[in-house]
Amino acid sequence: YEISACLVGSEMCIRDSTIPEGFSVKLALVDLIPVVFFGLSAVRVGSLFHSALFIAGAALCLVSGIVKVLWKGIVAVSGRNVWPLFVQMRVAMPVGFALLLAAVIAGRARLSGAAILAGVTGFPACIFFGLGVLGMALMTVFAFRLDSGDPRSNWLEQGVNGLAQLCFFIGLCLV
Repeated sequence: YEISACLVGSEMCIRDSTIPEGFSVKLALVDLIPVVFFGLSAVRVGSLFHSALFIAGAALCLVSGIVKVLWKGIVAVSGRNVWPLFVQMRVAMPVGFALLLAAVIAGRARLSGAAILAGVTGFPACIFFGLGVLGMALMTVFAFRLDSGDPRSNWLEQGVNGLAQLCFFIGLCLV
């Protein structure tokens, strides 16, 4: 039997026996851009938040993103699909984001809602946060509409994700 990692609405699913075609080293490197900006944003927030739970969640998300980049690099260079490297993201990312959310909930007494709101809505940071949120909304649409095995879809996804993560990072730097 064949195990697959499919999303609702995908035209094609990447399976443990599927070798995606058209994945290049350049695509893998572009896939690293949002990972780097997420990591930088996590360091910025982590330096303000000081939570081991937050650090664990951010580290899990970061490592998961790096492993996905590694998967694309292996596919591009060797033509091999090391399927666990692909599918791990479906588990690790949600767990990492759940830990981030748990850290915020657990540390909410130390947070100033008014200060956060002022930082996020202040000009020009609000422009960057708004663009980042728009990018993440598009990524959600892409998850249900685009074919994860199509390199063109991956270029679009990584371009939008990279810009969104860059916008979040700039917004955080402006706060």
